[in-house]
Amino acid sequence: MKKEKLETKVLEFIKTYKIFKKYDKILMAVSGGKDSMVMLNVIANLSEKYGYSLMVGHFNHGIRKESDYEEEFVHKECEKLNIKCVSEKINALDYSQKENISLEESARKLRYNFLFGLLKEYDFNIISTAHHAGDLAETIFFRLARGTGIYGISGLLPKNEFLARPLLGINMNEISEYLTNNNIKFVQDQSNFSLDYSRNKIRHKILPVMNEINSGYQENMVKFSGIVWKYREYTEEQFEKRIEKTDSGFVQYLKKDIFDAEVLRILFLKNKMYPPNLEETEKIINMKSSGKRHIEKFEIIKKKNTLIIKFSS
Repeated sequence: MKKEKLETKVLEFIKTYKIFKKYDKILMAVSGGKDSMVMLNVIANLSEKYGYSLMVGHFNHGIRKESDYEEEFVHKECEKLNIKCVSEKINALDYSQKENISLEESARKLRYNFLFGLLKEYDFNIISTAHHAGDLAETIFFRLARGTGIYGISGLLPKNEFLARPLLGINMNEISEYLTNNNIKFVQDQSNFSLDYSRNKIRHKILPVMNEINSGYQENMVKFSGIVWKYREYTEEQFEKRIEKTDSGFVQYLKKDIFDAEVLRILFLKNKMYPPNLEETEKIINMKSSGKRHIEKFEIIKKKNTLIIKFSS
């Protein structure tokens, strides 16, 4: 894809979803892979017109022998663009064993801890990641397989508080063409091909079949997500109207519609708890008056058309 065409497409996506503002201070998460190198170059070019202040954060997971080379590569490419790059190395395998979590979750947690630390230390506005339309499709399939509602199927968001994803409207073919046509170097993370990870199984087994059915499926996934993003936005508005903070927890006002369940599940998410499934949520909402349930850290009591939600002692 020609440089101007892809950059225009990214800029339109940024404007549509109000991802960046003029003069924003953007911290870019750059691994050195194809997608992140496209993001680095596109945002660097756009910054000339929109006055972005840029910095790069690179996290070295210390898992593969190529990790140190990749860290050095990102530093050199940033130096060419005159962009400050800060990196950190922590062994994600050691951390996963210490915390008793999966290697995938360990790497993700350490990476975001690092990025949010930089955001605060250097007083930047937002973190930009290189998630693209293929990642969006993977997330939708992954969440469908695990079980999710309409709110959850929205997948990745263009902007979510301090996280921005300006490449979500771009597919992997467009990324590859941009790299080739503009002679942009990148590194290949071999772990992306391992079928030990659920997302890689979706990427290498399910998505190629989808491409055979319809080569434009990723663009259609983006259009579908656009509809669901609007639903999600409206659901958030309902959350603000139906949830009241109290000294001991929350009160949820029930309206006997589809959003009762969505609002309750969002309350769990906002309090860093995995929400009950749809069936369990419906049971809570449909309790008889004075009914009581203990879910995660919440004690939930039904009183007429309200749920009294308290933190368990």
